[in-house]
Amino acid sequence: MRIFLFAGASALALGLQPAAAQTAGTPSTTGTQAAAPSWINEVIVTGVREGDAVPNAQSATRTDTPLIQIPQSVQVITGTLLAEQDAHVLADALVNVSGVTPTQPQEVLFTPPIIRGFPAEVYVDGLPIFGGNQQAFDPASLVGTERIEVLKGPTATLYGGGLGSPLGGLINIVSERPDDKFGGFVALRGGSFSTWNPYGDVNLPLAPGVAARIGAEYQRNDSWIDQVHGEKWAVKPSLSIQLGPQTDLLVQAQVNHNSQLEYSGLPATQALAGQLDRDAFPGATNGQPLTSVDNQIATLALHHTFSDDLKLTVSGRYYNSKVKENGSFLDSGSDPATPTVFSIYALNMLTTTQEGALDANLLAKGDVLGGHHEVLVGASYDYTAFDSGMGFSGIPLGSIDLANPVYNLSFGALQPLDYVENDKYQTIAAYLQDQATYGRLHLTGALRFTNLHFRENQGGPEDTYKSYSHVSPRVGATFDLIPGLALYGSYSTAFRAAFGFVGLQPPQPETSTNYEAGVKLELKELGLSGTVAAFNQTYENVPESDPNNPGFSVQVGEQRARGVEVDFIWEPTPAFSLLANYAYTEAQVTKDYAINGDVGNTLPRVPKNSGRIAARYRILDGAAQGLSFGAGVTAFSARQDTLPNSVWVPGYAMVDAQAAYDFGRYTVEVSAVNLGGSKAYDAYEYFGYPVVMPVQPRSAYVTLKARF
Repeated sequence: MRIFLFAGASALALGLQPAAAQTAGTPSTTGTQAAAPSWINEVIVTGVREGDAVPNAQSATRTDTPLIQIPQSVQVITGTLLAEQDAHVLADALVNVSGVTPTQPQEVLFTPPIIRGFPAEVYVDGLPIFGGNQQAFDPASLVGTERIEVLKGPTATLYGGGLGSPLGGLINIVSERPDDKFGGFVALRGGSFSTWNPYGDVNLPLAPGVAARIGAEYQRNDSWIDQVHGEKWAVKPSLSIQLGPQTDLLVQAQVNHNSQLEYSGLPATQALAGQLDRDAFPGATNGQPLTSVDNQIATLALHHTFSDDLKLTVSGRYYNSKVKENGSFLDSGSDPATPTVFSIYALNMLTTTQEGALDANLLAKGDVLGGHHEVLVGASYDYTAFDSGMGFSGIPLGSIDLANPVYNLSFGALQPLDYVENDKYQTIAAYLQDQATYGRLHLTGALRFTNLHFRENQGGPEDTYKSYSHVSPRVGATFDLIPGLALYGSYSTAFRAAFGFVGLQPPQPETSTNYEAGVKLELKELGLSGTVAAFNQTYENVPESDPNNPGFSVQVGEQRARGVEVDFIWEPTPAFSLLANYAYTEAQVTKDYAINGDVGNTLPRVPKNSGRIAARYRILDGAAQGLSFGAGVTAFSARQDTLPNSVWVPGYAMVDAQAAYDFGRYTVEVSAVNLGGSKAYDAYEYFGYPVVMPVQPRSAYVTLKARF
């Protein structure tokens, strides 16, 4: 079996986190944004709560641009929203955005998040984490997260690294930077499944123009899944230095560890028929080592302002990741006479990734040709080394009855790493973007030239060498109908290498094209902002099984996703806020060999209908001042479990609720997950098997927080 199925999809259900793991940093209430560098507009924080809606975003254009002028659906999840919803992992945060299928913490090494039906990638502060195995970076902590910006659709004109650019969209985690006021918080969270979770974030001004910040978290927990337990921790230091009146340097680092007993999912047919113990562990628990993910990130960002109209940004990153996987899983079939009894197999893997990335760009502003222009010209370089080895004997360890599980199987000794893959990727790119304003018309155009060279060694007699050169365009426009109401439309593309492709011909680049149009709102007098978007996206050169050469693939496939998305935030007063989103997504295979029979199949894990509504009420004065209450409902329609289609996983709705009381420097928070006690299943990814995972049962957590 091709090693990349175990490496890129790699292994593990890490992070079976009861209700996830960490509250984002509490928004600062202590004065001016730190040592405010010249490239950032000064933000004055007055002690008033930051709203859930923000007017600008940086990720979509690499410039600070009003959301209403960006010809693309871009949604921003603020640190305030994360804190109030008690959202602790990325999956908890992403339900607040339409058209996104989050990756559950339990499957982070198997599959990436999905945006509009296609794979997305997670970036940190605008720089990549290797896209072939980027699932290994599911943040161990959201401490110190200022915001999460979600870009829907291809992003090839401004982003790329490793394999290329994300096909479906980009999730950019933006970190809090140090500021010039001493402050921070410490917190302790505990609750269901023996969760023990201390965390905190401290800002330290060290000297005029010099400030440091450190966020940290530790969590230990059991799970609603039998036998599963784990721990994780993260440390995030950063240092901001004002080198001169017009120059600043930001140094950031992250060290993350996540370990858990790997969970491989329950066979979908029997689980959905109610034949199994829904909390059963399908594996060999005796002697099975925990699977662990360790990664380190170091980032430098230099900003220099030549003038109000000319600014330089240079940023670089080193990323190192090591995954030790130890998994036990069931055979995909069972004897009809004993439909709940399955053979169990074991595997072990070691995967390492090192990536270096560099990006430099120059932003120039001016009034020319009858309009105002913001021109961004830049270049980027990325080098990634990916190494993976797998040990797999193919001999069953024994069998287990998942209707009445007895956990007596032994994992056995680790196998030699017989299946080996060594890949190297080098990307050199240059890009140009112009944002032009002519009265009520805002135009965006961009081009990126990319040269991607890769070498893949799959343990065979020959390496695969390939070099691509590709031009990726993007064009779009918004038109202000009235202040706060705009129409927009755009065309964008993606470009990506075919990771792990095994064929008789060298692979061609995978590409994605997206057409999008919609309406954007920013009605300040009503406190209403949002986006209504219609899109049609096509993914070309999809690898499919070669019917004439078993074991090989050929790039004849095509997939399409189209639909409508709605995202709104309504904040009529500081006391009340309402978030609502809905997505209708039709995602299916549109081309393939007829003998494969995939045409018309629905893409896995993508619900046709999905949405969320969440509200928060705050008491701002009187005897109950400091109390706040929130609740939300997240719903998904049925999803397919695999491709080719095999099993429909029924839809469900989950209710969450939160309450908090602020008194002086202290806060007590209570949150509940699955308040209605739904006993649904989630579609789950494990080596393409038709398996499912039970959703988290009714759970409760209490947090005590002290600010200083």
